[in-house]
Amino acid sequence: MDVIDRAQEDLARGDTVAARDRLVRALRRNPASPGILDLLAYTHLVLGDRAAAGAAWFLTDKSDDDPTASAAFAALEKQSRSPLTLAAALPIRAPSDWYPTRARIRLERLVATIEANGQHWVPPRDVVYFDEDGLNSDDFYHSDADSDEADFEGARSGPNHRSLRQRAIAATIVIAIAATSASVVLALVFG
Repeated sequence: MDVIDRAQEDLARGDTVAARDRLVRALRRNPASPGILDLLAYTHLVLGDRAAAGAAWFLTDKSDDDPTASAAFAALEKQSRSPLTLAAALPIRAPSDWYPTRARIRLERLVATIEANGQHWVPPRDVVYFDEDGLNSDDFYHSDADSDEADFEGARSGPNHRSLRQRAIAATIVIAIAATSASVVLALVFG
């Protein structure tokens, strides 16, 4: 039995607080699960917290035209003093590209609104690291134009696919970090 089934059983027993708590805990393990976010939104509605339902649905593929969701989005906006406080109310625990298209569009609109107010916000898991040349992590995403793999049948492509060379470099960096960390720990323990 998975977490959604158990939360639905909690709801059927009338234990909405247990269902909410179970779903919130499940988001830590599966942060962009549309099923968990959707049921969490409905659970918030049952608890009478329309703004929290809007925050959960904000990260799903729920249509802005859906009457229940649009009322929840409006409640979220009304409760938030500013776009920045609205952003803080969202249960984002994954990079924004893990969420469905409608959620990413909402996040992009929110970022634009925040920037229009002269403030800056990046979704919490969307950290961009710059090196001395001004390159960021997006520079390492796979591009069909420079791919050696695009020629064979079944080659994957898209914004989240990395070439074999890029994956090898990333693996080497991770191994180097792990080796350095291990040597520091050994030096502390035996040094």
